[in-house]
Amino acid sequence: MRINHYYKNQPTFAQLHFRKFNNFNMFNDIKCKTAIKKDFGQNNPKDYFLTIENSYTPDEFVLEVEDIELNSIGKSQISLKNNNKTLYNDSIDVSKNRLKNAGAGTIMHLGHIITMMENNIDKIELYSLGQAVYFHSKFKFEPIIKNTNDLRDCLQLNILPKMNDKRFEGIVQKTKEWLNNETLSDSEKINKGNKILYDYLQTVNKQKLNHDDEFQFWIGFDMILTKDKVMKNKDFFNKLFEKYDIDYQIKALDD
Repeated sequence: MRINHYYKNQPTFAQLHFRKFNNFNMFNDIKCKTAIKKDFGQNNPKDYFLTIENSYTPDEFVLEVEDIELNSIGKSQISLKNNNKTLYNDSIDVSKNRLKNAGAGTIMHLGHIITMMENNIDKIELYSLGQAVYFHSKFKFEPIIKNTNDLRDCLQLNILPKMNDKRFEGIVQKTKEWLNNETLSDSEKINKGNKILYDYLQTVNKQKLNHDDEFQFWIGFDMILTKDKVMKNKDFFNKLFEKYDIDYQIKALDD
């Protein structure tokens, strides 16, 4: 059983202690809550603990979510790249038990964001499996497919079949225009194509279609979340911190 010293009136995250490892700020254990839905058969949230530890090399770290009995609920491997300007999420795995892992993936992503913000890292990058692209996009991760042919295949395979669905009418039209536009440079083509794909992912999530078979991605791709994107969506992320009872808030630069 984990022995902890969290009290009802615990201080704000800015007042909590960090420990340093090679000038890298690592948060102490964070106590948070699960997000157990009614269809899991329970309504009472349970305590989780989010930890971060150094791994095999000075540039590798492990985030882990445990329950109060020290059972591992999920793990995420992260590493520093690009002269410590990129936090690469090498993996994120949660228990297959749906009752136990309710919210574990979200909590780990929030841990990634805290780590990025507190170490002044420019961005988080990851490779998403097809089955996880909607999950990552919920946290504002954007596709960064760098090959034009791969991007074309992705848009044609996933968006054009929705041409008779009015919910995607605008996105389908933009996709057709993108496919037929031969005046764009390679970089413009890639940037615009990824933007169309991001808008598609956000629309699918908004319409709650992300679990429907016809909307599944069978091939994964690279994704990115920049610090600027987090700042622009700070209210969204702050609500998530509050929902999971994580005592952390992203402040505006002029606060």
